[in-house]
Amino acid sequence: MAAHNHGTAPLLADGLGDTENSTSVTRDSIKHKYYTLPSLRYSSVVRAIVFIDVVFSLALWISGGTTKYFVDNILHFHFTESTFDLALLGAVKIIPLFVLYTSLEDAAFKEIDHPYDMGNIRTKRILHYVVSGLSVVVFGYTLAKGALILRAILGDPDYVIMQLTYNILAVSAVAFSLIELLLSLLSYRYMRRLKVYRVLHWLNDTGREVDSDGKPVRQEVNLRRLILLIKPEAGILSIGVLGLLVSTGATAAQPLFFGKVLDAATHSMGDINRSVITLFLMYVVGSIMAIIRGWLFTLAGHRLVARLRKMLFRSIIRQDIAFFDVSRTGELTNRLSSDTQVVQNAVTVNVSMVARNFLQIIVSLTLMLILNAALTGVLISVIPVVTLGAMQYGRFVKNLRKRFQDFLAEASTTAEETISSIRTVRSFTGEDKALTTYAIDIDKSYNVGKKLSLASGMFEGVVGIIANGAITLVLWYGAKLMLEGHVTAGVLTSFLLYTLQIAIAFAMLSSVYGDFMQAVGASFRIFDLLDRQPVVPIEGGLKSNHIDGEIKFEDVQFTYPSRPDSEVLRGVSFSVSSGSIVALVGPSGGGKSTIVSLIERFYDPSFGRILLGGRDIRTLDPQWFRRKIAMVSQEPTLFACSIKDNIAYGRDGSTEEVMEIAKQANAHNFIETFEENYDTLVGERGVRLSGGQKQRVAIARALFMDPAILLLDEATSALDAESEHLVQEAIERAMENRTVIVIAHRLSTVRNASKVLVIDKGQIVEAGTHDELLSKDGVYKKLVLRQLMAGSVTVNDNVNDTDTDTPLIPSLTDS
Repeated sequence: MAAHNHGTAPLLADGLGDTENSTSVTRDSIKHKYYTLPSLRYSSVVRAIVFIDVVFSLALWISGGTTKYFVDNILHFHFTESTFDLALLGAVKIIPLFVLYTSLEDAAFKEIDHPYDMGNIRTKRILHYVVSGLSVVVFGYTLAKGALILRAILGDPDYVIMQLTYNILAVSAVAFSLIELLLSLLSYRYMRRLKVYRVLHWLNDTGREVDSDGKPVRQEVNLRRLILLIKPEAGILSIGVLGLLVSTGATAAQPLFFGKVLDAATHSMGDINRSVITLFLMYVVGSIMAIIRGWLFTLAGHRLVARLRKMLFRSIIRQDIAFFDVSRTGELTNRLSSDTQVVQNAVTVNVSMVARNFLQIIVSLTLMLILNAALTGVLISVIPVVTLGAMQYGRFVKNLRKRFQDFLAEASTTAEETISSIRTVRSFTGEDKALTTYAIDIDKSYNVGKKLSLASGMFEGVVGIIANGAITLVLWYGAKLMLEGHVTAGVLTSFLLYTLQIAIAFAMLSSVYGDFMQAVGASFRIFDLLDRQPVVPIEGGLKSNHIDGEIKFEDVQFTYPSRPDSEVLRGVSFSVSSGSIVALVGPSGGGKSTIVSLIERFYDPSFGRILLGGRDIRTLDPQWFRRKIAMVSQEPTLFACSIKDNIAYGRDGSTEEVMEIAKQANAHNFIETFEENYDTLVGERGVRLSGGQKQRVAIARALFMDPAILLLDEATSALDAESEHLVQEAIERAMENRTVIVIAHRLSTVRNASKVLVIDKGQIVEAGTHDELLSKDGVYKKLVLRQLMAGSVTVNDNVNDTDTDTPLIPSLTDS
């Protein structure tokens, strides 16, 4: 009762009128709700029984007797000597019963929320009567027929007993119609219980389904959703389908003409020549169309995986920073490469294989019915067994495949982290540890792979036994008919070739179905990313022609989503006027870097507001205002491209503009010393440059944006004296005529600041200028004195005369 049936039309309801589960759902996140019904319920059970009844009846009818007996059963119908009417009744009743039960369920579902809708009540009552009446009529007919047949068998010495399968059909028809009648009578009770069985769904303001805690619910991933990915390739695939139809038709007709060649051997050489030429032309046409089919379906697969990777990468880079706090790089890259590759063949080439083999089965069975209906019935009897086995196998493999891809992603993450941090690994002799961790991850995937291979082998073996058993049975029965003179050698040969075709097609379908389920398992992770909506969007909102650089925090509280139990900022309020410099100082972990991240809107506050230019930052277009903000971090990240491309990363510009900015950042001189100048590749994360060179390129990149607001995490403490001087000079030049928020390490920066904010344990404990804070006996003064003492300067020294290069705080790595 837990599985949701999303095929049921949802009943939308605005607001929160119903109180079910509503107390645990955040009302601000809910826009409306709807209900669905579980897959395993009364109406689905009834439909399943009716379907089994019809399939069983048709299989028994088709497999009854020889072709002549089968045809005479229709053309010379007799009420007690034929079951053609029972097979026809089963085929005809399935449609009205399916429609009636669906309509009845919809009416009962509607009645739950509209109990006084008299029109719906009348409709529901009429549907109950019609369903029950139809079931009574069917049961009465089958019971009367069964009784008359039984009476003829027992009391009429001239009565010719029907073929065994027809007698079984008569008995099964009575049994099934009785079950269906009883179920129709129970419909009154079970339709009233839909309110108990229905499943409530909540939707948030973006239309995404959420759980009772307001968290997004993972959308269902099934075969249908996977196949819908190929919709943009419909044009290419339509031509491929044409080739598929022609090639499949040619393949399906070949056994028929192969048999004609054998029969022609008993007539004349001319008949043989015509039959052989026809057969050869069919091979040629089929092969040409197979080339077209294979080419276009494979091309569609490559187009799909290229588009899917773009979509997936787009979805990844649009996620909020909180997502990357809890997601590992190796896992995400594995989804882009491995998972998309698994999906590629499943929804293109495998679709072609499914369609080709399915059509081959249908056409082959049709031609086999024409050749000999009785033999065909023997073969059809194994189809339900294979189908049910394939469905169970598919479900099992889908879950295993998902686990397999998850473990592979863990291994890829381990490898990516080790390779990207190889210098750290080497310096700590961590090679063996890395190998052990990677081996453990690979062994996990290997253990799942062993189960996959065993399941695949077992399934293919069982299908092979069933298929070969059916072939053996057909061969025996066909030989018997040939011995009795009912079929010719050519017909039997054609029939056996068709049997082999069907067996091969079933084997291919079972294998492809397993691949489909594996792809569904792998696509769970892909659709998770495609469906995920970022909490903080990267675009959308107000834009303006100008931003003045004014920043204001109003009672801001913040907790990192990855650490919900640890509050980082607690009621922080301050303002920064346009063009001023504000220094953030304080012990490590106090929340300084978090304030900078909130200004960039990497996160949204848990409570309170951040104003930029007098407007709530959440109402502004993030891409627009981020072009007005530049940041130089303590450990700048450069991309593995040229120095010019790194500097011009934020916007396009000419080489002359890049050079001018590089001069302002004190980077031009060292760049000119390289053989390729501005075209020099910096390596992964700028590994080919020194620390000071990377910092100056990062400063140039920030200046190239011409920002109104500059965010600085001073990074001179880890540099040598010469590099520190050049970087500090570039930073001071960059701060001119801009609003600057700087996480300060040096007295020189703090003393030049318009305001100093001392952050400790998520709160602003002191605020003022450098001199004002020194006059107080507070946290700031203690920090300064501690650092001065660490530098062997006496406490009584005049602080204002202290060497400006003395570090204020040893380490300001924030939480």
